[in-house]
Amino acid sequence: MENINILLSKDQAEKLFQLAGLNVPSQIDNNSVNLALIELEKKLSPSQFIKSEVELSYSPSILVVDDLEISIYQLSLLLTKSGYNVYIARNTAEAADQYKKRHYQYVLLDLFLPEPEDGLGLLDLFNSQEKTAQDNTKIIVISGTDDKNLISECFVKGANEFIEKSPEWHKNILRHIRRLESERCGHNMEVVSNIEDKEKKVASIEVNNFHREYVSQELEKEILTLVNSGYFNIVVDMRNVFNINTKGISTLIAGFRKCAEGGGKLLLCNVRSSVNETLSYVFLDNALQIYKDKESAMASF
Repeated sequence: MENINILLSKDQAEKLFQLAGLNVPSQIDNNSVNLALIELEKKLSPSQFIKSEVELSYSPSILVVDDLEISIYQLSLLLTKSGYNVYIARNTAEAADQYKKRHYQYVLLDLFLPEPEDGLGLLDLFNSQEKTAQDNTKIIVISGTDDKNLISECFVKGANEFIEKSPEWHKNILRHIRRLESERCGHNMEVVSNIEDKEKKVASIEVNNFHREYVSQELEKEILTLVNSGYFNIVVDMRNVFNINTKGISTLIAGFRKCAEGGGKLLLCNVRSSVNETLSYVFLDNALQIYKDKESAMASF
């Protein structure tokens, strides 16, 4: 289990264990607090923790085509942690075979396999398949090249996006896929995130219509994407949240825990009084800190 730096008073910790339905341990440490938070998440949203094979099959599937093991490792680990089904191909023959077997929402294609002609050939192959259009498969080319002619040819052959292999290229891919997923579901206006400070790894998220269950799911995905991209300090702006249900509370608890796992904080701002009353009970008398506005929350990092 990952080490979590969660600072709670004795009263707050005892209240947490009570809410989670657990006995207060003789020694309260980060691990026991983390376990209590997990139990509280389960109580608030039990369906979240019972995932059947049918439910798991709805997670977007991604084919990663690359001949560098370090790239495969970085991408597959990051995408798997973010809830995607990941499949690997290390050469053109494997890629062609894998593409025949399954339906993919996304293909991440390294251009040089080892030559650019190999990547371009796969682009032709994928876009010639009828299921590519039927599934609306997005093909994202990744490469370190700055050859404008090559990049242009990728788009001519049907690439949906070209992402340069910069120092944080795999995290840029994760954020790009997250945006595409949100647009695909039509939820892109409900949960809007912004990178506020790259050096301090601070991001903000504005939430609308939080009472709808799918918005809670979108917020959960957005927090997970930001955390897996290295942004452990997150401010959730709740100015447009007029009420909150148990699913929403569970999402905030999960986000609070995820940020803490990375040594960061999840903060709230612009919380209405009716919502604040609910949160102050569940979040142990403001163990989750609530700020008057976004500016004051940002200043706390």
